[in-house]
Amino acid sequence: MTVTAGNPPGDFVQVGATRDGLEPYLDAAHRRGMRTVLVETPAYLRWRRLLGRREFEVEVAVERPQDPDAVRTALAAADVAPALVLTGFERYVYAGFALARALRVAPWPDVGDTFRPLDKREQREALLTGAPQVAQPRFVPLGPDGGDAADQLGFPQVIKPADGGGGLGVLLVDGAAQRHRALDRVSALVNYGGGAFSGIVAEEFVKGPEFSLQGVAHEGSAVLLSVCEKLTCLEEVPDEPGLSGFREVGHVARPGDGAPPALQELAQACLDATGYRAGPFHVDVIQGPDGPVFVEMGFRLSGGGLVALVEKATGADWAELTFRTHLGDAPVRPPSPDTGAGGTGIAGQISAMSEQELAAAEALREPGMTVEIQVAAPPPDPAALPADDLPVLASDLARHTGAAGRVVLSGGPGDRIPALLHSLVADRLRG
Repeated sequence: MTVTAGNPPGDFVQVGATRDGLEPYLDAAHRRGMRTVLVETPAYLRWRRLLGRREFEVEVAVERPQDPDAVRTALAAADVAPALVLTGFERYVYAGFALARALRVAPWPDVGDTFRPLDKREQREALLTGAPQVAQPRFVPLGPDGGDAADQLGFPQVIKPADGGGGLGVLLVDGAAQRHRALDRVSALVNYGGGAFSGIVAEEFVKGPEFSLQGVAHEGSAVLLSVCEKLTCLEEVPDEPGLSGFREVGHVARPGDGAPPALQELAQACLDATGYRAGPFHVDVIQGPDGPVFVEMGFRLSGGGLVALVEKATGADWAELTFRTHLGDAPVRPPSPDTGAGGTGIAGQISAMSEQELAAAEALREPGMTVEIQVAAPPPDPAALPADDLPVLASDLARHTGAAGRVVLSGGPGDRIPALLHSLVADRLRG
């Protein structure tokens, strides 16, 4: 590896492994000759080895990566000298930023001298104060009694953890009795890596097409890379008749420079309201009858294979642009179509849950369109792990296993990709 002139010496530290297995920060760090360090629970480190995931040069096992003091102590003991600290998974985003501030390394202070990532409830409160023009669902924090004040939201409503991720514990309810059951269900769940959620909220359900925005904040400005249309289904919660949860089935990505002004303005308003000045972000929105409605924001790269999908559609290397904004070693801008470095203009994917869906994808091939069928390796047997690992991995095993593979479409007429993907998973979307 060659160290690029002008880059600060030191290690790249990633707090939390990605769950889709892409690990896009590895390539950006290697291009700069930085030693790569992964911080994770001992249980998940063992699990990702069974999964055959890409290796970091140093692995640091920490029982509670959500505790920045514990991570700092473990890094010092491993003789790690961080120059850049980024988060690979939603659960640890709070600890990642706190660690960077404590160590006084990037992304601090460019991210914002007083910035700390806000959970879902705090995001809503920040927008109510700092960007009241942004539409969002009404919401109520829930206590152990189920929150009778939530009745004012009407039904159906959504129950979700304030600091969850990957759709964990997000339930749709249609009445106070279901809400009490949902609250009991979510309260009994264990967050990723073990431990309880910071809180639970109820919010009104807004029906409409769902989208997500992917971008990089640079000097306080939103550089919008892509807009993804979401394909989302409802699935019944095991052992809970009548309760349903949400699962993202797929996405269709288009370049962000073609986004409607309302979405570009929403992305900027989110940065301004949360005080986030530098780094990757994504924003989930619903297209309501009067315009886009804010759902939630993440201060990291998206999972679910979206980093690769964004690059295929736009030509933008999201991880590389993140490194640039934090290390200042190159311009931070997405590739222009005029440079010839752009993507296909549109790309879509679904996570296939059966061999039948993978086989059906073969019939989607059309002139000018590329169909990639990525078959997942057979999942390892969790029984190969120590018994004490299983409670720590419970949420990972529930939310991030079971896929048979991924189908990715690119090229061809832009309107065909959404239609073909919808046809492939129509039965699940109706659910």
